[in-house]
Amino acid sequence: MSWDLKEIYQALNKKFKNRENIDFQKISIDSRTIGVKDLFIPIDGENYDGHNFIDEVSNFGVKACLVERKKNYLVKNNLIHKIFVNNTLESLHELALYARKRNQNLHMICITGSSGKTSLKEWTGKVLQERINTYVNPGNFNNEIGMPLSLINMPPKTKVCILELGMNRKGEIKKLSKIASPTISVITNIGLAHIGNFDKPKDIAREKASIYSFLNEKSFALIPNDSEYSKFLIQKASKKTQNIILFGNKENSNSSFRKISKNKFIFSISGKKILLEKKNYFKYWEDNTLIILIILNILKYNFANLKKKIENIKPLDGRGKKIKILKKNKCFFLIDETYNSSPHTLIQAIHNANKILKSNQKLVLVIGDMLELGKFSEELHSKVSEIVKKVLPKLLVTVGSFSKIISDSTKHKIKAFHYKTYHKVYERLIEEIDDNDIVMIKGSNSINLSKICERLKEI
Repeated sequence: MSWDLKEIYQALNKKFKNRENIDFQKISIDSRTIGVKDLFIPIDGENYDGHNFIDEVSNFGVKACLVERKKNYLVKNNLIHKIFVNNTLESLHELALYARKRNQNLHMICITGSSGKTSLKEWTGKVLQERINTYVNPGNFNNEIGMPLSLINMPPKTKVCILELGMNRKGEIKKLSKIASPTISVITNIGLAHIGNFDKPKDIAREKASIYSFLNEKSFALIPNDSEYSKFLIQKASKKTQNIILFGNKENSNSSFRKISKNKFIFSISGKKILLEKKNYFKYWEDNTLIILIILNILKYNFANLKKKIENIKPLDGRGKKIKILKKNKCFFLIDETYNSSPHTLIQAIHNANKILKSNQKLVLVIGDMLELGKFSEELHSKVSEIVKKVLPKLLVTVGSFSKIISDSTKHKIKAFHYKTYHKVYERLIEEIDDNDIVMIKGSNSINLSKICERLKEI
């Protein structure tokens, strides 16, 4: 989406008094990657204040920036055009709102949920790009900075925009939904991710439900009908729209799926049926495929024309991809789940790894701490230990602090080791792994278990 200086002033409700207009290629908050034709917005973040880099980007050739009035003293270079505002983050949101309003005919798909958001966003984008000009917010640009920035820099000919809305505290989803003004709102599921920032589990459901706050009578609300909070979500969504689609396997679901053989599934989408075959099956495929088919149906696309594209969807890195590893004269399989972890996704990952075991294979689990669980941390790690006891892997390695609960409570039944950090885990695995083992590794991002996977993947 192109911008010029005059339009920036208009979006921020300011009078444009300059004689010379400036065209911008995009809007940037990052002094390391900014282009000379970009507008710079300095954000005061946790680690850095972008105002300290205004002189640097000006020397690089950037012609204009936003500046908080109270921080003008940090800018020594007067060659750059300064647009004074009270708060640069709020101004970023104003620009995003303006960007949304000038594209009223856009199909805006907003996705939130406790897990599966990024995969669903990326897969939906890949499928729709076959038929229509589709834009997906990059990477995990899903917070109060990244999502508005994605909307601001959306390409001009976009017909469908897919945005992921992240959350780790109260009020975030509502704020982002107001900016995005979705025409299709999706909640993938409601689990206990980020429960440490809330008083009780229903608070998470309440926060997720705020994605329906800015729907209108023509909008669609997609609700996970298998969730214990489905009635609550229906109640919230129905205040805004009657276009409510319940997906899941409860009897009253509008859309559902049924597994008919090892790799074949029948999906029923508001009365329409389609048979899909997934030869290289992985977790979440059927759940996310169900939602993708619902979206295709809303947008009036023929399932059959996109069948192969859906069947060929592959997992994203760190989200359950199964990789054959040849290491130290051993051949085994790695399931890389290191993108992140929560109680729901960890338990599901353990079950899925156990499910694909063949008679000649044994399971190795590497489990890192699940973070942001607050006062529920001990209880939820203890629940995982009960699952591990049922699965009985040949080896369990835990990493961090709270995950020690899991190894301590299972070591009387299985071989278990605990490490405070990831650094010595690789050597332990190489020593313990045998041919044909399946090694599943999962933990919260900051536990750095991805570094173990990187070493295992090295040739």
